Amino acid sequence: MSNNSSFRKHDGNQIVIFFGNVPLPGLFTRPKNNVEREDFVEYPILTRIPLTFLVCHVVATTTKHIAFTLQSIRSINPSIKMSIVLIDATSNSLTVSWPESQRESSVRYVLQYRKAIDSDNEVFETLSDKLTSSQARKRNLVDPEGTGFLFRVGSVDANSLSENGDSIEKQVKFWITHLDPFHLLSEEQQVNRIQNAPKVLLAGNHRLLVSWDGYNGSETKYEIQMRENNGGEEWKTIAPSFAGTNVKKKNLTSDQGYQFRVRPTTSETVFSPPSDPMVALGLSDGIKRLFRSLDNGTLLRSTKEPPIPLAEALGGKEIILLYASAHWCGPCRQFTPSLIQWYNSLPSSVRDVVEVVFLSADHNESGFRDYYGSMPWLAVDFDEDAREEIMGVIRVSGIPRLAVLDGRTGRIIEDNAVGKPFDINRWRSLIAKK
Repeated sequence: MSNNSSFRKHDGNQIVIFFGNVPLPGLFTRPKNNVEREDFVEYPILTRIPLTFLVCHVVATTTKHIAFTLQSIRSINPSIKMSIVLIDATSNSLTVSWPESQRESSVRYVLQYRKAIDSDNEVFETLSDKLTSSQARKRNLVDPEGTGFLFRVGSVDANSLSENGDSIEKQVKFWITHLDPFHLLSEEQQVNRIQNAPKVLLAGNHRLLVSWDGYNGSETKYEIQMRENNGGEEWKTIAPSFAGTNVKKKNLTSDQGYQFRVRPTTSETVFSPPSDPMVALGLSDGIKRLFRSLDNGTLLRSTKEPPIPLAEALGGKEIILLYASAHWCGPCRQFTPSLIQWYNSLPSSVRDVVEVVFLSADHNESGFRDYYGSMPWLAVDFDEDAREEIMGVIRVSGIPRLAVLDGRTGRIIEDNAVGKPFDINRWRSLIAKK
C-alpha cells in the first residue's frame, strides 16, 4: 500500500480508504471483519487509476466485498479484467475463466465455489488447488433452489510454496470473484439450445470461418458472440441479428485464439456451447523468409489484375504448392491442365487454406505471360529475382516440379507431387508427422 494512503473504520460496516492525490496502486480486499492494517491485501491491477478516495462497504462475506470493489474499479476503467467470467453453462455444469496471474514465476490456482446463499454457514469448497490454466469446468452440479453459484480464485507461486504445513489455500493472499451468481441451464433451456458448438476453420490471413447448425427454418436470424481465448475475457456480440449459418471474421490477430457461440434471436433460447479455441493464422516466418527477396512484397494473381501483398496472398494458408513449369516444356503442358482442374474443383473452404504459386522457367517474359494467362493461381513475376532464388531453395533440377510446403512453417513436406494424388488430407498427415 502506498505510504500516502490511509484508512479508518466507520460504524462497523464501512471502510473509507484515502489515497490523497496519488494513483491507486492496487485493489484492496478485506478478508476479515476486524479492521487492522495487516488485514488489507494489495492486488496489483497493472493500471494506475487516479483517485481521491474510494469507499468500500464491508459485508459478511469476502465475496460480496470484493465484488463491490470490482464494480467500483470497473466504473472508472472498464478495460480492467479483474473478474471471473462464465464461458458456458449446461444443466449440470459451469465453465469459468479468470485473469491470468502476472507473476513471472510458475503459478498454481486455487479455485473454490459455493451456493449463492447469503448465509454465514455457506462456506467455499475447493474444487482444485493444482490448476495451472486460467479456465476450469465444474461438473455434477445441482441447484434445485435456483440460487446459482459463486466462484473465487486465488494464485500462489508454485516455486515458493510454504513448507510449514499450511494448505495452499491459506497461502492465497487475495481472491478474485464475480458480481452476479452463475446459473445452471434448466432442462428446457438445455433441450432448446443449439446442441452443437459452432465449427471454426481457417479462412485466410488472420481470418476464420464460423459455421453452425440451423435452427427451425432458414428465416432464423442469429446473435453471434466471440471471445478471445484469454483468461477473464468476456463474451462480446459481433453480430446481433445475422441471417445465415456461416460467417467469416477477419483481423483476428491474437495468438491465444478465439471462441464463438450463437443463438437464434427469434426466441428466448440461450447460446450454443462454445467452439474450441482457434488461432487465425497470419503469414508464417518461414514463408516470409522464403519470399524475402520479392522487390515489392507482392505476388501476381493474374496477368490483368493488380498484384496482391504477400501477407494477403499466403497468410493463413495451411498448404502452399510451388509449381515450377514452363510453356516450352511438353511434360509441363500435359500436367498443367490436371492441376488446373483440381484447383478449380476445390470448395471455397479449402481454397481459403491451400494455394498454388507459379515459378516460371520460361526463357522470356512473353512466354511467361502466355503460359500464366491460362492459370487460376498466384505467380512470382517473371522480372523478380526471387523467382530463381525460390527455385534454388526447393532444388529444382527438372520440370514440372510441384513442391508441397507446410504453410505454417515453410518446410517442404513433399519434394515433388507430380504424378501423385492431389490429396490434402495426405499432405496434412505428412505435416503432422514432421
